[in-house]
Amino acid sequence: MSLAVREAERRALPGPAGIAAWAADALARLPAPTEPTALCAISVPAPTCTPERLLDLVPVGDAMLWAPPGEDAIAGVGVAFGVRAEGRDRFANVAREAEALWPRLTVVRHPASAGPPPRLYGGLAFAPGAADGAPWTGLGDADFALPRWRLAVGARGGAELSLVVSNWDDPAVRQQIAGSIEAMLASLAGEPPAPSQPHAVSVDEQDPDLWRRQVDAIRRAIVHQRCDKIVAARSAMVTLAAPPSASAVLTRLGDRYPDCFRFAFRRGDATFLGATPERLIARSGDRFDTVALAGTAPVGEADALLASAKDRVEQAHVVRAIREALAPLASELTIPGEPLVRTLPGVLHLETRIGGRLARPAHVLELAAALHPTPAVGGYPRAAALAWIAEHEPEPRGWYAAPVGWFDAAGDGELAVAIRSGVIRGDRAWLHAGAGIVRDSDPDAELAETRLKLRALAGVLGVEG
Repeated sequence: MSLAVREAERRALPGPAGIAAWAADALARLPAPTEPTALCAISVPAPTCTPERLLDLVPVGDAMLWAPPGEDAIAGVGVAFGVRAEGRDRFANVAREAEALWPRLTVVRHPASAGPPPRLYGGLAFAPGAADGAPWTGLGDADFALPRWRLAVGARGGAELSLVVSNWDDPAVRQQIAGSIEAMLASLAGEPPAPSQPHAVSVDEQDPDLWRRQVDAIRRAIVHQRCDKIVAARSAMVTLAAPPSASAVLTRLGDRYPDCFRFAFRRGDATFLGATPERLIARSGDRFDTVALAGTAPVGEADALLASAKDRVEQAHVVRAIREALAPLASELTIPGEPLVRTLPGVLHLETRIGGRLARPAHVLELAAALHPTPAVGGYPRAAALAWIAEHEPEPRGWYAAPVGWFDAAGDGELAVAIRSGVIRGDRAWLHAGAGIVRDSDPDAELAETRLKLRALAGVLGVEG
């Protein structure tokens, strides 16, 4: 169907009142709920706008945004169904507890509406307990939710608004639902607020000398054969002139990093957000895709990056760990022999795209649990590297470098690695960046690498340089 035909059909759609009336009628035609916990996700066409528009309209309470490059962008507010889990088995526990949702969820869609099926969106901490303290309070070890309101903005145009409801057999409730849908559609069609520009007042960077000592300590551990690689993380705290709008930060991230996964998860007064280039895992049926991303250089130094023994060793560790993690689950595994250079604004990485076919059904969270953390954000071998990080790293990582994304009733889904990220509370933002340390690492060069990576989010917060 041509874009012109789609646009003509969109113009022919009834306005908010007509769509709301259709929703009330569709709910009236449904069988009555068979249990008190029954839910219905009703989806209708919506005005074309940015996903951030929904976050502007509902600026408080739980919210999320998921915008992969070249795909539909999703925003959600409120929680219709949520799953939280703690401890080492948090991946499996989230998948298991989510099974309670799908049998009691009915889906109703307007004929002119098209969007993805219901999904749970969320993320996990880097390690159990890593998000227990400030500034991560409220995020927890694992937290996924079906949003009450969801706005899906198509990569090729068009938008869909979904609302999850209960008790739809009550005429008064149906009237309230119709009124809510009409009001939200009208608000989405309204004039968006003028974009704001976050302004940084100061930046408190973690002590560079502490970092150098940390790198030297890791190199000594490697020399003593405790491990081959450890990824060390650094932080910076940005104080802003006023609390920034999460939607404004996300919009600026989208403008600067269109080829990255943009994400945001708001819990209480904390918003964890970022723009990451790194997919952890995507599953669709029996197919899966992942990526090994390691090694860093400034733009313009692609040849030097490909020739760098240190960066090639880092990349090889990641590829090897992915092979070891996924081979037991796969009937096919395709791994190119040589990495490519991935170009992003201001930075280059070595990248190997890996795909395969599952030997048996496996939930995307099972695949994520097998992979996380890859040597790109943890180290190699995994157990020794994580033990070093837990014992020596000066600050907890929270959700930094951890999996974020979505999954659905089929166990399909997509998770990215939450690097190039930070958590915002009020007028402060805590940013993190990491660097892979191997035997030949130079502390000052690794310091420069972390500063290069911190710029991704610091720049959109108004930090100069």
